[in-house]
Amino acid sequence: MAGWFFVVFSSPTFLFLFLPLTLLGYHAIPVHWRRGRNTWLLAASGLFYLWGAGSAILAILLVSVSSFGGAYIAWLIMRRARPNYRDREARKITIPSMVTLLIILVPLIAFKYLPQISTLDIPHISSRLMNMGAQSWALPLGISFFTFHALSFVIDSARAGRPLTTSFPSYLLYLFVFPHQIAGPIVRYAEIGAQIQAVRRITAKQMGYGITRFTWGLAKKVLIADNCGLVANAMFDNVSNPNLMSGTGAWLGAVAYALQIYFDFSGYSDMAIGLAQMFGFQFPENFRSPYTAANITDFWRRWHITLTKWFRDYVYIPLGGNRRGVWVEYGALLLVFLLTSLWHGALAGFLVWGGLHSAALLLERVTGLRNMRSLVVLRRAVTLLFVIVAWVPFRALEMPTSMAIWRAMLAGPWDAISPTLFVALTPFTIAAMATGALSFVMPSRRTGFHTVFGQSETGTLTAFRWKTAWVLVPLTLVVTLSMVLHSNFSPFLYFQF
Repeated sequence: MAGWFFVVFSSPTFLFLFLPLTLLGYHAIPVHWRRGRNTWLLAASGLFYLWGAGSAILAILLVSVSSFGGAYIAWLIMRRARPNYRDREARKITIPSMVTLLIILVPLIAFKYLPQISTLDIPHISSRLMNMGAQSWALPLGISFFTFHALSFVIDSARAGRPLTTSFPSYLLYLFVFPHQIAGPIVRYAEIGAQIQAVRRITAKQMGYGITRFTWGLAKKVLIADNCGLVANAMFDNVSNPNLMSGTGAWLGAVAYALQIYFDFSGYSDMAIGLAQMFGFQFPENFRSPYTAANITDFWRRWHITLTKWFRDYVYIPLGGNRRGVWVEYGALLLVFLLTSLWHGALAGFLVWGGLHSAALLLERVTGLRNMRSLVVLRRAVTLLFVIVAWVPFRALEMPTSMAIWRAMLAGPWDAISPTLFVALTPFTIAAMATGALSFVMPSRRTGFHTVFGQSETGTLTAFRWKTAWVLVPLTLVVTLSMVLHSNFSPFLYFQF
């Protein structure tokens, strides 16, 4: 628990100890000494993960060495096998690269999926895994994220016909840098490789933007997500008692969880983007007002954008995408969402959640609804309703629990909410849910941050509203930090993935 508490961006240890010391040390190093700054940031990131995960750091080190070494060895083998080999001739994944990809996946499969399989009633397999103690294996923090970072490096290196970098320290910094290490966004080496090698001059405007974006994300996590989580937990954790379940309570809890997971995960992404800016890096956007989507296709262009693009570029398009007929297209889509479900975990709730979304996406493609432009308000309402309902098995995990909640949402009883849920409805949680509900009705073309602070979608800082920041950031920081100091430990939801 202590380690997890350290790596949570909203923890006092991180906010008042690790982050200030890391920033002071980093900016005390002369700007032109790029290697010194990179070394300091790499050391701080290593400490960050070591403190948070302990011996599990061996997993990320294994992935680091395997991915970098595998990409380099695959390149050397190709050059030796083909004397006239040229970088531009390589456009496919070679056998050495495929072996490297399999090696990288070993820790993910061992720590994430074998413990879950051991709990299933599968003859011979479950008993053997339990004898190995698989059910008690601790999941390394952020293993899905740093594994996907490593996989993208190997694949992109194979496609380029050469390693994207021959500097192992630079690659380690890419994989370890703490803002995206635990829960994304999923950043590809090509997106920040040049930034790692460059002299990063950080202006006051960039630092101000970083602090503002970090504060925005911190407020989303502490003020909205954590308070909505209290309401969601009060409903989901008491489903087993039918006397405590009502239609009103089920809908209230489902909406609360939809708000919690969005503001928790998008808040982390905002904080990661802001932190990266403080150290001279620009990370890609990961959320763009997903609850204002007019269909499920649009929703997945806005939700966890870097994961969606990862599966699009490394699974969907290589399988043929929409270039080889509708059956290949639909098959590739189904496989992508099966993998998306499994990325979260090999549990029934995740698979049902992914199945619902894949079915909706197929329906939109078959009927042409994804190209519809009229009835925007109605389509947004229907999409939001579907997303909220589909979050139920994602949170409940077990199908009996999900079915009980769905029955209550559909058929009631529509009496008063349970005492447990009533206690969770404090002025703070009600205010958090009311504020969070603005994400349902806000303009769809801009995120909340862009609306308030005027930053353009392209990531430029030309429209950054300094006057707004000078007023809102100190006020928000005071309120948020006060809540941090007086609230209980609350890790980010996506730490478990």
